[in-house]
Amino acid sequence: MAEIKITISEIIDICIANELIPNSISNIEIMGEQIKFRYKNEHPISTNIDLEMNYKDYQNGMLFLELQTNWITDKFLRFKKLPSIKYLQYEHPTLTFLLQQFLMDKTKIVHIEDIHFKNGYFKIKTFNE
Repeated sequence: MAEIKITISEIIDICIANELIPNSISNIEIMGEQIKFRYKNEHPISTNIDLEMNYKDYQNGMLFLELQTNWITDKFLRFKKLPSIKYLQYEHPTLTFLLQQFLMDKTKIVHIEDIHFKNGYFKIKTFNE
C-alpha cells in the first residue's frame, strides 16, 4: 500500500503533461479547493462556459465532484439530460468520475482504496495487485 499526498494543481499538471485534458477546456485556475476553467462547446453554436469544480466524495471507485456555473447554464443543466462519456456521468450538479475503472483500463495495476481532501491536499491510499 502507498499513500500519495498531492495538490489539485499537481493533479492538473499531470493531466496536462499526459494530454488527459481535452482542447475544449482552457483557462484553468486553482482557487484553494476549487478548480475554475472555461469549457468551449462547438455544437451547434460555439459557446464558452465558465465552470467551477469542487471535490465532494470518493466511494466505491467513483470520484464525486460538484459543478457550479452561471445561473443560465445552471438552469439548462438542471433539465437537460447529458450523454454519459466513458468514464464520466453527470446528474446535476454532480459529476461522477469512474476513477477506478479509468485506472484499471490505463494501468491495470493501481487500485485506489480511499481519497480524502484536507488542507489543500488529496491523500490517496493505493494498493497494487
